[in-house]
Formats: sequence, structure tokens, C-alpha cells
Amino acid sequence: MKSAHWQNLVEVQQVYPSAEAVGNFTVFNIKGNSYRLIVDLNYKEQKVYYKHFLTHADYDKGDWKNDPYF
Repeated sequence: MKSAHWQNLVEVQQVYPSAEAVGNFTVFNIKGNSYRLIVDLNYKEQKVYYKHFLTHADYDKGDWKNDPYF
């Protein structure tokens, strides 16, 4: 991600097809959907803000959606 210069989700999905927008976050499926990496991608500043790294089961519980930025 350090060398990427993405401007939108479509460009992210060209490299990571499983990436999806959920609320204000971008969610990446890791290891065959076993884990979820949840980040805030700031395209203007070209920064990635780590929010959560969860198992699929914990992701499905939805507690991470209590983040005020969601």
C-alpha cells in the first residue's frame, strides 16, 4: 500500500478485488475470507488508517460498526 496512489475504491479493487466499501471504511478479505482488515483510506492525503483486524465471525457480529466514524 505504501507505493500505491489510489484515487478511489475502483482503483483499489484493481489490485485487491475483494475490497469493498462498508460505511466509511474499506474492508479487505484476508486468507480466503477467514479475516477482515478494516481501514479508512484517505485518498486525498494518500494515508491508510488501521481500524480493525477481525476474524470473519467477529466481523459478522457487527460490534466494529459502533466506531463513531462508521
